[in-house]
Formats: sequence, C-alpha cells, structure tokens
Amino acid sequence: MTTTTVAHEISSSHGPYTVQAEQLPSGLYVYEIPAEFEPADPCRWRIGHHSGRYIASTRDRATALQLAADIADWADWTLDAAELRALRAGRAGASIAYLLECIRMAGGHLGACSDYGPYGC
Repeated sequence: MTTTTVAHEISSSHGPYTVQAEQLPSGLYVYEIPAEFEPADPCRWRIGHHSGRYIASTRDRATALQLAADIADWADWTLDAAELRALRAGRAGASIAYLLECIRMAGGHLGACSDYGPYGC
C-alpha cells in the first residue's frame, strides 16, 4: 500500500492539533497521537478522516494500516463527515455490523481506551 506523509489537523479535547499522518489512497489517515494525549492509553494509533475525527484506535502502526486497508471499501472516505453520517444512517444494520467487526477483528476499537472504564481496552 502506498502512503504519503502529510500534516493532518485532528480534533481533540485539547483543541485542534496537527500531526504527521500517512494519507492512504482510500482517503483515510493513519497517525500516532501525541504523547500528551491520553498518556495512559496503550492504543496510540488512529485511523482518521480528513475532517479531523478518528474512526478507530489500535495499539500499533501495522495494525492501524491493516485495519485502514480492511475498511477502505466500506465508504468513500473522501466524503465530508455529514455525507458519511447520512450514508451510515442509510445502510443496513449488517453493513454497520461489518464495519464494527472489521475494527474488532483487527484488534482495534472505537473511542479511547479510557472510554472502556478502569480496565482499558
């Protein structure tokens, strides 16, 4: 898979932040969150959207890249966030279940590990 490294602005509780990300042909981005973000979170790698929001978290770059490849065809990731939300709302439950299963099977998850309580992810 060919990637291009670019400056990518992400949304966070710290406000907008620019990271170096690998931009994939699908329109997805893979990047590591900065050290000061969620310091205890072992899942430091994100699969993100050009809007700055992220789709899933993983523990390492290789897993993030594989997961991004696995979900590349699920949607046109170059669409804006509102269009993706409309697409998601219009999909059959099985399609959403497929996306979530791809994320889970790759060892990823939605949200930060801290979202899963005191035991992490």
